Amino acid sequence: MMSTPAKIAAAFSMSRAGKHLVLMVDGASRGNPGPSAIGVVVKDAQGQVVKEINEYIGKGTNNVAEYRALIRALEEAKALGARSIEVRSDSELLVSQLQGNYKVKSPDLGPLYLDVVRLLRDFDRHAVVKIPRGENAAADALANRAIDLAVPGSSHEFSAILEKEDKLYVARVPAFGVKGYGATRSEALEMARDEIIKRIRELRGQGKAVPQEERIRVRIAGDEVQ
Repeated sequence: MMSTPAKIAAAFSMSRAGKHLVLMVDGASRGNPGPSAIGVVVKDAQGQVVKEINEYIGKGTNNVAEYRALIRALEEAKALGARSIEVRSDSELLVSQLQGNYKVKSPDLGPLYLDVVRLLRDFDRHAVVKIPRGENAAADALANRAIDLAVPGSSHEFSAILEKEDKLYVARVPAFGVKGYGATRSEALEMARDEIIKRIRELRGQGKAVPQEERIRVRIAGDEVQ
């Protein structure tokens, strides 16, 4: 059975509206507000990646970054000659506002919302779809990479052991003793990341330091282990 995004893409690809593109968008902010960036993955109607975009946008909130990512994606889609588009985002706020379910009350988002509406008019067809965070991992990684490059030392990496148990993937993070579960590898890693964030906030609230990992190198060459 086809998912909703797949049905929309199939319908658009069969239409006579012209070139169809899928826009995976995400925004990241460390501190909310804090250092922010956007991530965009542009795909064609067959699901092939056409372009990836990651740009640092300075200090801002996560919601502003989400809108800025969408604006950048729409501008790129227009430049690529798209006539129909499908926007995929894991932001409940952005999708609900564009679908008319939520009102735009924030003065920071109002002008950005109007820019999006104006840009959407350039396309013959468009759809905005809410997807799980795990399905938007590529755009999220692009946004966070842009922050890492612009603000060195603003992020930390921790080792995760990824295994499959029955029908689910399990991502274990030894440094924190947490686990993440998901139907896909990226979904399990995202859940583990959420658990790490919760644990770091707890440690800071208790005045404790974040765990520091040490590496142990083991050489494996055929049957020889050293």
